[in-house]
Amino acid sequence: MDLNGPVSITALRADGYSSDGKCIVISVNVKYSQAVRKYCVPIECLYDLVVDLRRLQAEGPRPRDQPAVALDAAE
Repeated sequence: MDLNGPVSITALRADGYSSDGKCIVISVNVKYSQAVRKYCVPIECLYDLVVDLRRLQAEGPRPRDQPAVALDAAE
């Protein structure tokens, strides 16, 4: 196993807003661990992620094994 490579995420969920409303609490499950980690992600970061996903989608076809992402439904 490559310790410097990306971590395989098996589940990613939005749990709710932070107390100040500026972040979304995200739960992450990773492969080979039963622990659930929670992160407070600024909302602006999630907007940037959507922009990046749209860019990737526009660059060309995804790998055949990956499902399509309906980005318009996330707005």
